[in-house]
Amino acid sequence: MAILKKSQILQGINDPKKVHIKSLDGELWMRPLSSAELDECDNIETKALGVYETNNKSKVQGRSLTNGESLQKGKVNVEKMNMAQQEATYTRIEKSLDNPKNNDDPWTIDDLKQLKRHQIEELEENVFELSGADITEKEIKEFPEDE
Repeated sequence: MAILKKSQILQGINDPKKVHIKSLDGELWMRPLSSAELDECDNIETKALGVYETNNKSKVQGRSLTNGESLQKGKVNVEKMNMAQQEATYTRIEKSLDNPKNNDDPWTIDDLKQLKRHQIEELEENVFELSGADITEKEIKEFPEDE
């Protein structure tokens, strides 16, 4: 087994692959995203979740909570959450398309917004797959069911 150098490992994110996009009936050069880039996009999504509070020492309707019970409340602005998810999706795709093979014809988020929804969904699936962040059918089947 060969000993890898850091430069060889990190080169992967700058190594675009030709990806067939069925919904576009063609191929695009896309690159995997680094862990930090995926985290950045995840943070875009979660910023819209707002505040979620838990309190273990409260009363519910005049009675004290028993050990193990907690009072929880949270507010979710669905519109903000949806907008943040869209922003994260476009950012993931734009980052993947931002690679040396596309330097002569760069993509912008405004360009991506002109595509159809199913095209965006397919592009994002490919970003996740290239980045090793996709959920496989096997993982879904192995997920323990609620009892």
